[in-house]
Amino acid sequence: MSGGQPQGPVQAQDHDPSAEPEPGFCSATCTDKKAGRAQIAKPDLKTSDLFITCNLPKRFEHPHWFNGYGCQVSKQHPFYRTSASEYGWYPPGYYSVPTVFFPAGQRFTNALSAAGMYRNYSLNTGMDQT
Repeated sequence: MSGGQPQGPVQAQDHDPSAEPEPGFCSATCTDKKAGRAQIAKPDLKTSDLFITCNLPKRFEHPHWFNGYGCQVSKQHPFYRTSASEYGWYPPGYYSVPTVFFPAGQRFTNALSAAGMYRNYSLNTGMDQT
């Protein structure tokens, strides 16, 4: 600090309840209800709002719908957490979901369901274990 008054500890300023709140300001008791309602009424952000997308299902358009990930529900003690759990700890975000979706065809599954599951009819020559 150059040549000015000595800097002491910063004092917390008292909150002036008569001061006008700024537009969009929200605290524990919301003083600007109109701005608060406008914020709540805003539609949720979608992946297609941020990126050019092609043929995305709704689960990728709205990644904030994903739930059940470790950071959301884990009651496990951090000491016992493995490094493998790091991969699924956080839910996907707007920047980690795919922007293009190519669904797999169902031709193999349809043929398998029509023919039935494979069954081995060969002769059993093994000894029974006692």
